[in-house]
Amino acid sequence: MGAGYKLSASAAEPMGLEELLAMEPGASDMLTKFALDYPRRYGPDELREKIAAKYEGIDTDSALITSGVDEGLGLLFVSLVEPGDRVVILTPCYTPHLDLPRWRGATVVPWSAREENDWIPGLDELRSLLRDRTKLVVATFPQNPTGFMPDDDYMAEFINILRDSGALLLSDEIYAGLPIDGAPLPNLACRHERAISLHGLSKTCGLPGLRVGWLVTRDQAAMNAIKESKNLFNAYLPAPIEFLTGLALRHEQELKSRNSDIFATSLKAANSFFKRHDNLFAWSPPEAGVLSFPRWLGPGGTKELSDRLIEEVSIALAPSLCFDAGDNHFRVGLCRRSFPEALERLDDFCTTKL
Repeated sequence: MGAGYKLSASAAEPMGLEELLAMEPGASDMLTKFALDYPRRYGPDELREKIAAKYEGIDTDSALITSGVDEGLGLLFVSLVEPGDRVVILTPCYTPHLDLPRWRGATVVPWSAREENDWIPGLDELRSLLRDRTKLVVATFPQNPTGFMPDDDYMAEFINILRDSGALLLSDEIYAGLPIDGAPLPNLACRHERAISLHGLSKTCGLPGLRVGWLVTRDQAAMNAIKESKNLFNAYLPAPIEFLTGLALRHEQELKSRNSDIFATSLKAANSFFKRHDNLFAWSPPEAGVLSFPRWLGPGGTKELSDRLIEEVSIALAPSLCFDAGDNHFRVGLCRRSFPEALERLDDFCTTKL
């Protein structure tokens, strides 16, 4: 049974093609008239220049456009991780962060953010984990699903620990950029010479259907290895996607402003809801991004709660078992227009059925 309301959606409100094309006069006509010849390898220069310009010290050869961030992750692990390598991964996390290095035969070591520490990953623990030779560290800031975002002091110490270890860093920054008046972007590829930053249009711009992401790094050896792998599979973006990506990037701030307004409305509704039901939920708003990770205080676990909500009121949420993080939490995504209405349905459920 499908769910009509998605309380845990991680991407911002999806934008329709008609709405995107309306952002520039004549865009619809242009989309239908250009030739479907072979596109430029790695994407057109103007797209790569636009992406590289987001990062200080990054040139176009250090930016690689991918077919979604999932392709970026796959290319990175295929290119840089070998059987027997040690990979330290911030958890809880997006499950491919764990599954891909395991598939490559690496030893996966969790670096756990814990509720008792307000989901702040311990830097002393990371330092201890990196005493053993480590090939790669994987971190997500803002963190999925907790919403944790490091401050400047934390980030500086984090980078120093990585430099001392010599490990590569994959910095998954896919949730960075909302709300537009929120925390500064991590952009760790600018701050650490062995960092690879991952981002894209799905989460913050509300364009997951375009399947466009990118990797940027100052580590040219790592980038060359990733490009070699990409050449074996598909080094191109479809020409219509190139066009729509350029359009989206030219209007990125408008897209983020739209989605920040949606987030602000959802955040207001969430504050009100969780305050009314503090006997059933312990909740803190995200420090950055649009995700949070409330604790369920009611009967049973969140897997049981999720099953009931889908069956009884057509609400989908992602229980913490999805993130290998126990059964007491669930992810909340606060950037869908339907979010306040979904909370109204959840309010009724909590009032009448618990």
